[in-house]
Amino acid sequence: MTQIQWQQLEAAVADMSQAEKQRLADLLKLSNGASPTRSDPTIGLFADDPELIEQIIQDTYIARETHPFRTGE
Repeated sequence: MTQIQWQQLEAAVADMSQAEKQRLADLLKLSNGASPTRSDPTIGLFADDPELIEQIIQDTYIARETHPFRTGE
């Protein structure tokens, strides 16, 4: 998160009512800071770069179509 994004977030929280702040705190406790993609071991370190994971998957499919694991010999 950039410094500007952080400042915008702080400003947005400062403008919230006490009830909204409490609801946000409750939601953060429930989420425990983990997003579904970060907990997925298949995606792992690629969670922050969805375009890269898409390219890797596409390249993998193309490679399997052109060079199968078993050639029948």
